[in-house]
Amino acid sequence: MAPATATDTVTATIPVQDRPAAIAITPDSSKAYVANRNSNTVSVIATATDTVSSNIPVGFAPLVIAITPNGAKAYVTNSSALGAVSVISTATDTVSTSIALGQQRPNAIVITRDGTKAYVVNDGSNTISVISTATDTVSSTIPVGDFPIGIAVIP
Repeated sequence: MAPATATDTVTATIPVQDRPAAIAITPDSSKAYVANRNSNTVSVIATATDTVSSNIPVGFAPLVIAITPNGAKAYVTNSSALGAVSVISTATDTVSTSIALGQQRPNAIVITRDGTKAYVVNDGSNTISVISTATDTVSSTIPVGDFPIGIAVIP
């Protein structure tokens, strides 16, 4: 089958849970992770079959997903007022830990190219939380301007 981008057509519609907000693909393209904001889950899609293989319960109002360059972990921002980041082991498709951020409303996340840090944008506190991916803990917090909503890193 030709890739959909060659013809700009929809090749499949995959039902997930309530209000999908974001999607991230593993580096090997075997799985897609979809944040379902209203159901507090992340759907895992097996890309070879275009089917949902599992729905992972995460924190309240998952919004954005970033996957480490080695594909081992998926980080999900839970955008409620009492924000947290759920860390999913992609080997088991389960939450391995939750990183509490406090009253910060995390809304965006990016992982460095070397996979050592995740930067989480918190529009509720006008900060960026820096997470060590080795320990899955917040290593520092950076104050930024009012209501940050996006982030990128230079390779």
